[in-house]
Amino acid sequence: MSTDARQCAPRKVLFFSHDGKLGDAIVNTAFVAGLARHNPGCEIHATVAGITAAFWEHDSRVARLWKLGRGWGEAIRTGLALRRERYDVIVTWQRMRSEKNRALLWLARPGRVIDLHEFNRAGVVHKIEACGEALGQAGVIVEQSELAYDVRIAARSEQVDAQFPPGQELIVINLFAADAERNVARADAVALLRGLQAAAPEAVLCLMCTDATAATAFAVVEESGTGQVMNCEGNLHQLFRLCERADVVVSPDTAVIHIASSFRTPVVGIYQNNGIKPVQWGPRGCASAVVLSQCPRTIQGFCVDEVVAQAAALRRRPAEAAAPAVASIPA
Repeated sequence: MSTDARQCAPRKVLFFSHDGKLGDAIVNTAFVAGLARHNPGCEIHATVAGITAAFWEHDSRVARLWKLGRGWGEAIRTGLALRRERYDVIVTWQRMRSEKNRALLWLARPGRVIDLHEFNRAGVVHKIEACGEALGQAGVIVEQSELAYDVRIAARSEQVDAQFPPGQELIVINLFAADAERNVARADAVALLRGLQAAAPEAVLCLMCTDATAATAFAVVEESGTGQVMNCEGNLHQLFRLCERADVVVSPDTAVIHIASSFRTPVVGIYQNNGIKPVQWGPRGCASAVVLSQCPRTIQGFCVDEVVAQAAALRRRPAEAAAPAVASIPA
């Protein structure tokens, strides 16, 4: 980014978070934290939808949330309302593809739009670095080493604390993603639970799920002969508490990776072997490991034994001493 691109620090900023992706929202807490810390007089707004609305409503640094639905009428009304706010900067993170989002942005008419198009073309880096770039383009300069997730939602759950009391080692496993390409196959899931339990016989294994995945989770637990199931549907406090409480978290590329990273919980991530996803969306923290599949499009073919070994290694050393690890499976 050139020096000319850096502008005076803005007084009012809106950033887009209405894609409904919790993982993106967690990453973007680094942007909010940097803006609030280095430009404390700035008024921060966000567009939200679905689970991102529930997430950002717990962050007092964001002064106003603009909830967006699917209809064109709502987009037009919201766009006109945004225009009255007179934003110095709107951060969209990427160029708008949908007609509705482009119309929303055109109606809002901010002083400047930051879409990070050139930054995203420059190379594959972790998404948290996009937060630093957006801050820099807005005139708020932070060091990349300073960028960190900064989640403000309270991690609390009486159910989690009762089911997994203090002193009991807890390994949390997530098998499910938003698309089938990142779901752990049932046979691999059964082998994974058995392997983790054999490596940590004193630990309790908890398989997290939602309403849509509960039946599969219970079937995996029954077939493997080990583990418990916890349904976190619609309960962000419980989901965050489970990730905070865990001694190790194992998950494919989902928001769970970033939730665990935000609490510095050791995490083993399972990723497609394409050189992009593990870099852009990998665990953020030194107490982590990444295991790659055989395929660039799906996580099928990852080595269950390698996941178990990485989880065991993270159990044996404190988070401060753990170095990131990446294990790939030859094609």
